[in-house]
Amino acid sequence: MQPSAIDPVASEQVDESTVTIEEIAQMVDDLFTAMLELDVNASPIEPPEVTDETLSATVQISGDRNAIIQVFASHDLATKIATAMFAIEANELSEEEILDALGEVVNVIGGNVKGIFDQECALSLPCVGPVPQPLPEDALTTAFELEGEPITVLFKDRT
Repeated sequence: MQPSAIDPVASEQVDESTVTIEEIAQMVDDLFTAMLELDVNASPIEPPEVTDETLSATVQISGDRNAIIQVFASHDLATKIATAMFAIEANELSEEEILDALGEVVNVIGGNVKGIFDQECALSLPCVGPVPQPLPEDALTTAFELEGEPITVLFKDRT
């Protein structure tokens, strides 16, 4: 098991210079398995192509370290996440609750990344909507299978 920012003892042993796919996989597994009880395969898969239908949630880390974290998912997957997060049926969800759920996903992952940095920095509020174009170049981008659909996590160190 890879160290995670959720485990403060393990995060002290992490190389602070970068974030790895293994660390992101652990964050995704912890979030969806332990917190939301969703079926996730934390083995990275090829990220799917981003389409006009893909939703994006973004947070930025700023301070001694600067980074951007984005999560991409289909509207159907965001709905499944919101259903688990708010413990209500999909037909009872508002569009705002679906977007809020995806925002909370990127907020949790961004908070874990910020914890790995262990430097003075702040996490922005999540911004949810269509995928901003162009995507950052040279970003660490990976995807995982969640409830039978891909969820993509992008990390870009801007320091």
